[in-house]
Amino acid sequence: MAIKLKYFLAGEAGGLNKQTGRIDMHGIFDVLTSPIFPIVIPNMAILIGIEANGKEQTLELRLNSPKDELLGKIQVTFPPTYPGLTAKQTLKLEKLPVILKGKYTVDILEVKAKGGYQFIATEDLFTAVFPPKREFAEGEIEEILKRDDVIKTVVTDYKVPDHDEVFKFQLSLDPNEELPEGVQPFPEDDKLVVDEKEYDLTGIRRNIEWMFGRKKQQPKPEENNSENTNETVN
Repeated sequence: MAIKLKYFLAGEAGGLNKQTGRIDMHGIFDVLTSPIFPIVIPNMAILIGIEANGKEQTLELRLNSPKDELLGKIQVTFPPTYPGLTAKQTLKLEKLPVILKGKYTVDILEVKAKGGYQFIATEDLFTAVFPPKREFAEGEIEEILKRDDVIKTVVTDYKVPDHDEVFKFQLSLDPNEELPEGVQPFPEDDKLVVDEKEYDLTGIRRNIEWMFGRKKQQPKPEENNSENTNETVN
């Protein structure tokens, strides 16, 4: 008889209290927002609950990218639990790379005692997305440009993954804003081509657009785990 999956959750941290049998999960999420990919998730926890059958049960989790490429395999064993109750376990992942935006999934398979596997289910782990596009209200840009205490121009550094070269781009609400020396205008099509490979800067543009109009002393609105960007505001 196939194992029945009761629940599957992903969060920033979690663990099983062996004395009470209860599980604490923190920062449960199903969407990961970042202005740029690749990034690395420093810590992540996965909570799995299955219907117990009174015996030790082992599952194999296969992590898949948005392109359905296998990222890795993890096996987890559930101790014998009274039949009909829920056997549960947490997995802790460290430095999980998120290379592309899109949906990351997990194939869950039962590891048979006599060898072989039986497919149970495919679950969504999370969906990696860029920040939402900002829609300026009528007259909003003009009002921002009148003020001197808010962000109107941002210069950002972009380091191409696996390259030493750093590109400096400026994005401004003021079309007449002068470019500092060594700085390029932000690509109009949000694309950068290096060594015949295209990099999508859409997320960086969207992140910067949400900064416009904020007080200059306020922190950046979108924190991310990438080492590929750095912004200067004016």
